[in-house]
Amino acid sequence: MAKDLTMGKPSSVLIKFAIPMILANIFQQLYNLADSIIAGNVLGVNALSATSVSYPVTLIYTGIAIGASQGAAVVIANLMGARRYRGMSTAVGTTLLSMLAASAVLTVVGVLVCDPVLKLLKTDEVIFADSSDYLAIYTYGVPFVMLYNAATAAFNAMGDSRTPLILLICSSVVNVVLDLVFTVEQCKICWGVSGLAWATFIAQGAACVASLGWMFVKLRRLVRAEESESERQGRVKPFSLSQLRSILHIAVPSMLQQLFVPVGLLFVQAVVNGFSPSVIAGYTAAVKVNTMCISCNNMLGNAMSAYAAQNLAVAARDRVKSGLKWGNVLALSVSAAFLVVSLTCSRFLIGLFAGSQDAGFDEMVDAGKLFLTITSPFYLLVGVELVFNGLHRGEGKMLLFMLATGGDLVFRVAFSYILAPSMGFTGVCWAYAIGWIVGLAFALGGYFLSGKHPLFERATLR
Repeated sequence: MAKDLTMGKPSSVLIKFAIPMILANIFQQLYNLADSIIAGNVLGVNALSATSVSYPVTLIYTGIAIGASQGAAVVIANLMGARRYRGMSTAVGTTLLSMLAASAVLTVVGVLVCDPVLKLLKTDEVIFADSSDYLAIYTYGVPFVMLYNAATAAFNAMGDSRTPLILLICSSVVNVVLDLVFTVEQCKICWGVSGLAWATFIAQGAACVASLGWMFVKLRRLVRAEESESERQGRVKPFSLSQLRSILHIAVPSMLQQLFVPVGLLFVQAVVNGFSPSVIAGYTAAVKVNTMCISCNNMLGNAMSAYAAQNLAVAARDRVKSGLKWGNVLALSVSAAFLVVSLTCSRFLIGLFAGSQDAGFDEMVDAGKLFLTITSPFYLLVGVELVFNGLHRGEGKMLLFMLATGGDLVFRVAFSYILAPSMGFTGVCWAYAIGWIVGLAFALGGYFLSGKHPLFERATLR
């Protein structure tokens, strides 16, 4: 059910709200992890490399969907905190219609530029056909990705982080089962790399339809239960241009922040593609383990945004400060857990992505282990950075938000190109760490400057 985040003890409210979001994110990551593990073990290292080349491009789609949804979530949460339920319903309708239009454009453009992008990334001819098929099929499902993330954002903004968790568990199970059905020889279908893409397409489509249906039911119940009879007369507007402007104020910087990750990966991938296929596969496996930690902390940032937006709507700034403290405690705890696992189980984790009988297995594992060994100690910095960024977004202070996320991207990419010629793959690993250090410096610096400069004033959300 919808939950008012302005009531109750800040620590328990934020923790109970954030934990289902973290768990939901873990299951969401299983989409790509399942594809990669099954690709490597069932279809071989070349198949793993084929899916890995497409990975930064698929993250662009996901980044646009998540960033746009985060902008909507702040506006919806602000209206929820102010008990303006009709306006909240209009904001949800505005979000869905806008996302549907954007997804149609993305799908058409994505299909047209699929092969040129893969060529730009210097994709090896051995894996080009499989990479192209995988990316094209994934692109067909972009509307599902966009609308599903919009529905998830609406649930989270209303204080309901459990429903997205349940839906993701179900869709993740469906995805894994279909991965096996479409690739294992005993199942007689054997679609290869394309089968992995179709499994994701079907699972995401089912999750999208289920989430939209349940969201509309909950919205109707919320409006009818909480509003007076006089307020319920007439229809809720399906679209509002003024709300779209408020959403875009948060959504555009959020989309850019989300795009920084895949755009950075694209540039870094071009550097990594200069190494052997086994190193590429090892890098891919390590990045996906790494992404699990980063995205969990990103969910904490999203929770902080919704929590801050609801409480700022009723001027409960003390609750926001308390929430920030507990958000950082959670981030450090999550990051420490991933740090321990990455350092102690790196060889095992990378080894999951391919069969030990493969000729390039040892080189792949060594590359992935090196990446995790260098980068995982910096997870603690990333966690704190993302929580502070979530606060900036919830307050509508998007310049601070952009400085922190942009600094991370620019320095990571720049140092990949600077260090790789002299240090090889090790230089790429250290470039990640340098980017995170810079991002945290901007996030913390912006927090302490936020009340001292007019550029950092909070935006007005309607």
